[in-house]
Amino acid sequence: MSRLIILSNRVKMPDNTPMAGGLAVALQDILTGNAVVWMGWNGDIINSTDDCKTNDFSSHAIASTEMQGADSEVTYITTALTTRQYQHFYCGFANNVLWPLLHEQTDLVNQAPEDYVGYQAVNYMFAKQLQNIIRPDDVIWVHDYHFLSVAYYCRTLGINNRIGFFLHIPFAPLPFWQSLTQSPELIKHLAHYDVLGTQTQQDRAHCFAVFQHYLKDSLVEKSFSESPINILHPCQNFFRAHNNSGTQLMLNLDLRVSHHLTINAYPIGVNVEKIQQQVSHLFLPFTQYTQQNDTVKSATQRIIAADRIDYSKGLLERFSAYREFLQQYPVYQDQLQLLQIACPSRLDLSTYQSLHKSIRQAVNNINQHFLSSERPYESQTNAFKANGLETDGVAADAFTSDDLIKHWQAIAYSEKVLSHETVMAAFHHSDIGWVNSIKDGMNLVAKEYIAAQNPDNPGVLLLSRYAGAAEQMQAALIIDPHQPKSIIKGLKTALTMPLGERKSRYQVLLQGLQQNNLLAWQQSFLDDLYLEDSYDSKKYQTDSVSAAL
Repeated sequence: MSRLIILSNRVKMPDNTPMAGGLAVALQDILTGNAVVWMGWNGDIINSTDDCKTNDFSSHAIASTEMQGADSEVTYITTALTTRQYQHFYCGFANNVLWPLLHEQTDLVNQAPEDYVGYQAVNYMFAKQLQNIIRPDDVIWVHDYHFLSVAYYCRTLGINNRIGFFLHIPFAPLPFWQSLTQSPELIKHLAHYDVLGTQTQQDRAHCFAVFQHYLKDSLVEKSFSESPINILHPCQNFFRAHNNSGTQLMLNLDLRVSHHLTINAYPIGVNVEKIQQQVSHLFLPFTQYTQQNDTVKSATQRIIAADRIDYSKGLLERFSAYREFLQQYPVYQDQLQLLQIACPSRLDLSTYQSLHKSIRQAVNNINQHFLSSERPYESQTNAFKANGLETDGVAADAFTSDDLIKHWQAIAYSEKVLSHETVMAAFHHSDIGWVNSIKDGMNLVAKEYIAAQNPDNPGVLLLSRYAGAAEQMQAALIIDPHQPKSIIKGLKTALTMPLGERKSRYQVLLQGLQQNNLLAWQQSFLDDLYLEDSYDSKKYQTDSVSAAL
């Protein structure tokens, strides 16, 4: 039986422990009902200098019968990283080089000479483990920037199986790649995948241009082909989430003659039905008495923002614009509140330590500036409580106008990692969802916010033009986080938007989410990945592993 082998940096085990990152959570939602192996790092770090002898992989299989009554099994294969691997592969090249590069922040690129060597060594290590478990009919799906080179090493080890790669973050334009010394080799390694997926059409165009530049001597032919029919589930008619024409390149590579590479955009979605089920018990009958003329809204409203603390998310820009908004429109002081969920990450890196400190300071400064005379200000970093979603001890679904005046502070701030259901409840009870990304591959928070809304009284999505989600979600209020005036205008429009317009925008956005949901994303990518390729596997020219390294 053919298995789908998924490789991602982190693996989310089937427990109740919430995770801040969206990739692992999204992958967990698509595993049920398939014969799947999920491989990656378990999050542990081993203090050892001998990498080769300490990377033991453990396997844990869990049976599932949840999807259409069909038996299936998910096998989790994980390993710890050594201190050196963590430092050079994860902190070093992946997050100090590739992450800022792909988010177009070259001023933040910081590379030690041994980081790239460590990155390649870990890519080879996972390719070697794939060789140990691979079966002839298996298909491999590799995720994100941590593993640009895995397919190349798989080919050097003689793995002929189909291998796909999906990049969850942006694919930077050519000038940014040209600033990195290792780009020619990385792009050549990346070319050994059979399918390369990006989040947006813009990212696909950037990818195509980069491949044309670095592989011009290897390029035999390029073409645009129609997307295939659904061969995994031919009885199902999923909406194609990506553009019907994908770019195909035929390349002559060192290890593979006449290699066909498909490059396409596959915008990732969310599990709309699951989110709606999570918040269904929160729905309350809505009457239009609060908006008798469909134009006037109370100043007592809630804004929700949920981000991992990263310079790509535009948190400091958000706080600055929010402060300016409250100064420009004092009627909202003591009434409007921003609920900010901000999960710290990568605090081993100095850039993130500095950002974390700056964000905390900005929140404190704003809250002190708009200090309410009704209540002394107390600095807090866990205003939300997971059991019931509370803000300063006041349940989020129990806020009234009097409550907000009594307990008001400009920003209610929390660094607690909350369960998905708790965050969806916060989205449901908020009047505005605010995504302020400086650069984002997709940003699933934008989609989750819409999915969690009450159809009879939906909130408004304030969405950065630089988030990948903006390419699909034009019915949101699109803002420019680099322009405070754009944000302030968007906030004022959202806070005063009539019910009729809110419902109209919501319906358009929800329809798009339902068509381009998480399952459609998975299916559209796997349709392309499971296609029979035209190359003859016997044409492989497998070099020695030592030569490859």
